[in-house]
Amino acid sequence: MKKASLALLLLLAACGTTPAKPEVASLSTPSSGAAPTSVSQEQRPRERLDMTPEDDEALRAPYDQCLASHGLDKKGRSTEGRPQPTKEEQDKALKACESKLPLPPWEKDVNNPEALDFANRVVQCLRDKGVRYVEVYNEPGADAVSYAFGGPNNDAASITLGLEHAKECEIASSKK
Repeated sequence: MKKASLALLLLLAACGTTPAKPEVASLSTPSSGAAPTSVSQEQRPRERLDMTPEDDEALRAPYDQCLASHGLDKKGRSTEGRPQPTKEEQDKALKACESKLPLPPWEKDVNNPEALDFANRVVQCLRDKGVRYVEVYNEPGADAVSYAFGGPNNDAASITLGLEHAKECEIASSKK
């Protein structure tokens, strides 16, 4: 399709005609921070950077309820009074509830081409606030780009400062 569009534009340009502006699909980030990357993700709820713990709990409630209806708790374990489900039963429940599992904030989503830049800005902000040991954490297969605190020796001061300033740095970095 791209080749055909390019050929048409070149043909029109060669004829001296000004081609009409081609329509190009683009990603826009709605104010909620959601920017779906696929049809299956389009319906899933999305976390936001500015969410309170209460907002997060409310966003996750449908997912938690779905797991409970399949006999699992929030961590995918058997609920009280029920035998531990088999791996197949757990997988089936997780698959059934997947559409209710919130996606990470768009700024951190691995499908966002700017997520790594965002994470680097957050890390720099955290370093500016005195966090000595912090680095971008971009694990293959993860759904979000994040940060790791503490370094190889689990520096307690870096972990404490990092957790204290992370949300502030995320919000500040999202406005750049």
